[in-house]
Amino acid sequence: MSNKLKTMEENGWKQCILLSLAGLVLPIAIPFVQFGLIYKIWDEYAEKVNKDSCSNSCWDTVFKGGYERGAGIYKHIYFNVTIQTFLIWSSTIISVIALYESIKYLIGLAFKSQLRYRMLIVFLSSVYPHYYSWWSYFNYFNDDFYSQFTHQLLFSVTELASTLMVLHLANSNIKSEPSKLLFVMTIAASHVFVSCWDQFISNVIMREGYLHQVLRDIGFMLPDIIHIVLPLQELMVFGRKRGINAAYLVSNTMAVSVLVYIAIFWLILMFM
Repeated sequence: MSNKLKTMEENGWKQCILLSLAGLVLPIAIPFVQFGLIYKIWDEYAEKVNKDSCSNSCWDTVFKGGYERGAGIYKHIYFNVTIQTFLIWSSTIISVIALYESIKYLIGLAFKSQLRYRMLIVFLSSVYPHYYSWWSYFNYFNDDFYSQFTHQLLFSVTELASTLMVLHLANSNIKSEPSKLLFVMTIAASHVFVSCWDQFISNVIMREGYLHQVLRDIGFMLPDIIHIVLPLQELMVFGRKRGINAAYLVSNTMAVSVLVYIAIFWLILMFM
């Protein structure tokens, strides 16, 4: 009996270490992909830096204590001690921990054979929009540029609500009820509608956007489509198990609610 307990304890530690390592993969890989690969596309426009002669006269030097004053010599990272820096730091910590814990949670479900794989794919597709949101707030605070802040905040809040529901539904022990699936699909549909109205058609379909705009808009549209298609497949599976056509699982009230939500979401953004 003691050997069995010892084996279980060892397996528990191994699983814990594996979960922790897996949870670190995306937070580490994402900045590498962004700055190490994607941003190389614009290498030809990058400014050359002379480390021996450059300086930064906008740096308050507070984080160096009394060791350095004035413009300062070259640093890989400068930061001023301001409320904006605190907000950047806080939002970064919260985002990294949230991603880390989400990955651990999903892999833990997989170990217990309780993972709903469609929801795993839906979650993974949401990583880029969430990362874009964090990067946008980073730049808003860093540049003191806030004209698009509330616009982005509305998308961020709805994306977060959708992702929380996706994580909830990722557990196969939890019923994928039509109302929950429709919640995810409705938010995605509102984003698709607004994106098409706003920039997607002109930037991507009409080819009027710059490369970074096209990549950005495609990076938003594909996850939203996945958030509609895969939950819809899950809804059809739910209906088949009960011998009901998926269309009859959505009541008239629910259908009207979807249209009303999309209309309200669009109107809010129009008057922001």
